[in-house]
Amino acid sequence: MNSFSGKKRITGFLTLLCILLLSTTALAAETTGKDQTVNQVQSENTGTNHQTIQTGTENQTASASTETLSGEIGPGIQKKAPEPVKSEEPAKPVYEKGESLGLFSATAYCPGSENSGKQCRTYSGTVPQPQHTISADITILPLGTKVMIDGIVYTVEDIGSGVKGNKVDIFFATRAEALDFGRQTKELFAVIER
Repeated sequence: MNSFSGKKRITGFLTLLCILLLSTTALAAETTGKDQTVNQVQSENTGTNHQTIQTGTENQTASASTETLSGEIGPGIQKKAPEPVKSEEPAKPVYEKGESLGLFSATAYCPGSENSGKQCRTYSGTVPQPQHTISADITILPLGTKVMIDGIVYTVEDIGSGVKGNKVDIFFATRAEALDFGRQTKELFAVIER
């Protein structure tokens, strides 16, 4: 019996709310002094736009939500201004040429033919990239050190059995590029990151 009386209370409460809404709508229609329909007054109060739709010979009204001129989305709910879209791309560091580290013997290396179909890894665990990866003697240039050679910033990510002292081995994408580079003497510069 208690659940039945609870349903009566809820139904009665909803009925009371509907009556209050209709009476305030009728009161608003009287105070405007114009011949407005209940739907027009409700649309001004709630921020909805009622449109008439022709179906056969009878008219039906359908409502579509729109904003009111006061900047409200609904009763008492203010519209938030759209926030500008920020590009969340991390800013790339800017590198400048620092002091000279001296002259180094530079050779070239490339992915080996025995690794065809596989990605080789550097000593530091990264995949070597052209114009980025070099191998060096890590007692002179530790892993992660950035150096500039001919205006290109390279990162020490690898070691080599023949790379000792003032020697570096530059990674190239193809064997032809590596052979074209050959062995050269290059001046290495420290890199200043801004």
